[in-house]
Amino acid sequence: MTQVSIERIEHLLRLLQQSDASELEVETDGWRLRAKRQVVVTQPPTSDTELPPPEPAPSEPAPVWIRSPLVGFFQPRPQPLQVGDVVRQGEVVCLIQAMGLMNEVQCPVDGRIAEVLVEDGVAVEYGQPLYRVEVDTDESRS
Repeated sequence: MTQVSIERIEHLLRLLQQSDASELEVETDGWRLRAKRQVVVTQPPTSDTELPPPEPAPSEPAPVWIRSPLVGFFQPRPQPLQVGDVVRQGEVVCLIQAMGLMNEVQCPVDGRIAEVLVEDGVAVEYGQPLYRVEVDTDESRS
């Protein structure tokens, strides 16, 4: 390799180092150069004059799912729950019939029924969602 070729290679490597590119490949006059460099991504330093973070938008509380505690057949309570009905923590929301026994399913929170997911007599699996409840966020209620 001639002195001109080495100078040319050094020049190309300096150009690669100064650019945003991470790879360079050149082939000419019977020689070939392929060079790669590792690009490190850094975050710009924060300044003391940054704007304060935006206030989080009010969000709705996550829904609570009332799930089947065992495998069996779903049966609504005598007065079936419908979307919009208010339920209280500990209130029986339905029954699961398993091996001839009726097992009560209670609501874990105070809230409002947002969705009824099963119908009377349907076979349900352990952990299967039965109701979706929107949590009552009214702090004034005792």
